[in-house]
Amino acid sequence: MNNFLKYISFVYFALSTSAYAAWPDKPVKIVVPYGPGGGVDTFARPLSVKMGEQLGTPFVIDNKAGAGGTIGVLFAAKSAPDGYTFLAGAIHQTMSESLYPKRGYDFDKDFIPVGLTAIVPNVLVINPKLPFKNAGELISFARENPDKLTYCSSGNGTSQHVIAELFKNNLKITILHIPHKGTAAAMTTFLSGNCDMMFDGMGTSAALINAGKIRALAVTTSKRSPYFPNIPTMKESGGPSMDVGTWYGWFAPANTPNEIIFRMNKELAIALQAPQIKEIWRVQGAEAPAIPLDQLKDFVRSEINRWTQINKEVGVSID
Repeated sequence: MNNFLKYISFVYFALSTSAYAAWPDKPVKIVVPYGPGGGVDTFARPLSVKMGEQLGTPFVIDNKAGAGGTIGVLFAAKSAPDGYTFLAGAIHQTMSESLYPKRGYDFDKDFIPVGLTAIVPNVLVINPKLPFKNAGELISFARENPDKLTYCSSGNGTSQHVIAELFKNNLKITILHIPHKGTAAAMTTFLSGNCDMMFDGMGTSAALINAGKIRALAVTTSKRSPYFPNIPTMKESGGPSMDVGTWYGWFAPANTPNEIIFRMNKELAIALQAPQIKEIWRVQGAEAPAIPLDQLKDFVRSEINRWTQINKEVGVSID
């Protein structure tokens, strides 16, 4: 009887595997819940090109921005779990869980993590015209001049917003928040001089820092970036101790077949080791996280719990 059950299990596995042997046989949609030019988009685009080359079919980016990313995430959550729609998400989604009660989805229940794709430090950057040489000088000015400084973000509930509020809360200072619909829009305001500072992901700030268009005061991680060793940590720069980076990943709608999840995870791992991808990541100060597939669900759940608690303590809201 045991041998018979083993035989049946083998046949079932073989049949179910063969059912997806042709996948993908049409274009695959990668939903980016933010506008072009932001961190999620920046890391998703080159990776989607490489995945298309590996699997022999186009991987098409679909930007669906709005409401702190929740519009695009909801679209992906309601998409057919057939292996032809995936979400390119980030730490922002775990931050948003406690900020958007009417978002229409549960990130933990409605998605399956496929793989983490990048992790970058966030960096405190300022307009070069400002006189501050380190975070300590900026903090001193903010204490003496409440609400005199402004910071831009890609929107309420995004990492740029939450990390800035965490920074303010730790120091008991006030800095005026100017939210935007995406990083590209926020960066345009910032570069125009109509905003003093940002807590941006290194992925979108790296080229501007190197070009001298913005000045980096500190990274928000506990260690310096190996790609930007001259930028001090927040503590080294005279600010509070912080250890916050931004991670990115790809997710599938719940009930997507396991065979496709495993295949995507494997192909992502291969793509992330490609020389051209590694070089793009290096230039942006990014590293590819190495978290096994069977640990990703717990990682995402722990991040949701972590940011729910931080949002509560800091008092972050979407108003």
